[in-house]
Amino acid sequence: MSAHRAGAGMVVAVLSALAVTPGSLEAQWPVGQGAFWAKLSFFSHQTTQEFRSNGDKRDYLADDAESRSRAVFFDALVGATDRLDVWVQVPYFDLSFDDVSSARNSTGVGDIRVSARYNLLRLRGGSIPVSARLTAKVPVADLTVDAEVIPVGEGQWDYEAWLESGISLWPLPLYSVAWVGYRWRTLNDETTREPGDEFTFLAEFGGTELLGGLGAKAVVDGIFGRAGTIQGIQLGPDDRRRILYVAPTLLYGFTPSTMLEVGVRIPIMGRNFPAGAPFQIGVFHQGALFD
Repeated sequence: MSAHRAGAGMVVAVLSALAVTPGSLEAQWPVGQGAFWAKLSFFSHQTTQEFRSNGDKRDYLADDAESRSRAVFFDALVGATDRLDVWVQVPYFDLSFDDVSSARNSTGVGDIRVSARYNLLRLRGGSIPVSARLTAKVPVADLTVDAEVIPVGEGQWDYEAWLESGISLWPLPLYSVAWVGYRWRTLNDETTREPGDEFTFLAEFGGTELLGGLGAKAVVDGIFGRAGTIQGIQLGPDDRRRILYVAPTLLYGFTPSTMLEVGVRIPIMGRNFPAGAPFQIGVFHQGALFD
């Protein structure tokens, strides 16, 4: 694989990490039948470095290479019943990878995630929900097997199972959230490659209205993948994809139902992932479909 092909492929790797992040505090608690929340998020990521397969952070192998990623995510969740939520996530990407040989750019709608989450338990009067979520990643973007093209999607179906919980510390304006999940990745018929399955997790601690309408949260999330296969041949441990982020974020509540989030995701360690810290900003709104 050429150096610029490997680097351009790494631009796609950041997409899965961006998709892990939750909507907001209210994303952990069942919204109730007929209620909803929606979030519009913007991410910006730019770097000249990557985490190599041994975990070292180095400049891209391609000379004078730089990757730039811009993404808009639209998340929407609707309460089908008081225990069952339906969630959809639609991304739009503007991706580029430049080096001395050429400049490559791709834009378009990426793979869509559709989820169903069922609330299993409501402990301590409902302040500690325990829910199970099943997610399918639907490949909607055309995948071109071309070294000069950066795909905006990964080209194969993925399936995820999550166990999610949280705790509200009310009357203190504090909360904590924990997610653990597993992602089954399937064969990409175009590339004859089957990426390795991945263990995923997220932990979040924060508070709303800590100072007037201002709040804050800290998120730790990660992806730890196995080696994949190509043409049915098992690849070695150098193929494993891993990333661990810490994301400090500020929150501001315009109204009780509308919140602004601004933060940065700092990579602590990784393998076969772009380095650099994505900046993120999002607007979250919750309400009812029928008043």
